[in-house]
Amino acid sequence: MPGVSECLGYYVYALCDPLEHDDIFYVGKGSGDRVYQHARHAKHVDSSKTEDQLKLTRIREIHGAGLDVGVEIIRHELENEDEAFEVEAAIIDVLRIAGFALTNAVSGHGTKRGWRPLEDILAEYVAEPVKIRSEHRVLLIRLNRAQWLAPGDLYEKTRASWKVAPERRKPEWAFAVYDGIVRAVFKIESWERPPKEVLEGNGFQRWDFNGVPDVAMEELYIWKDVSGYLPRGAQNPVTYVNCG
Repeated sequence: MPGVSECLGYYVYALCDPLEHDDIFYVGKGSGDRVYQHARHAKHVDSSKTEDQLKLTRIREIHGAGLDVGVEIIRHELENEDEAFEVEAAIIDVLRIAGFALTNAVSGHGTKRGWRPLEDILAEYVAEPVKIRSEHRVLLIRLNRAQWLAPGDLYEKTRASWKVAPERRKPEWAFAVYDGIVRAVFKIESWERPPKEVLEGNGFQRWDFNGVPDVAMEELYIWKDVSGYLPRGAQNPVTYVNCG
């Protein structure tokens, strides 16, 4: 963009794939000629050794077909880099909600304020602390953000594969917990060892549980705050409650 890039200031841009009906596959922010640096990067960097592997591979596929990467400037003359980060993150969120398979390695800055399921946002601000009844023998299983937001069944994310002592502690329910809030409750019906490939290198302390959603227990505990039961700094994501 000779003579133009200096006028744009900070901007947010999208890269489009002419092989896929000009679908957007990457959103970024920058200044100067940043928007064109990706193409040069793709020619000289081993994409398998960078976190931009998906993006660079896509660019090389486009170049391999004898085409150029499409570029759209979405916002320009932004006041500063912080404003550019905010716009970039918002556009990434909107496109992912719309179903675009972006190659961005991260969701952008300000993701704490960004898109999450509505229930997740509401729970953060209005979830009430709850006392787990003494007769309920519970296993609290803390999920990380990747597990919670990943597609798929929440049950499968919760049931495997944990360092627990089911034969000794005998918990009856497993609570799926993210950010201190109960997201699901499962009645534990049985335990089993995980597949051999999971056990290798991890010892033989890990177990998977088999269970079913417990609607009655969810009425008591789902979307409630159990962070008071979770020890700070604990390495093990599993906490026993009333399993003395």
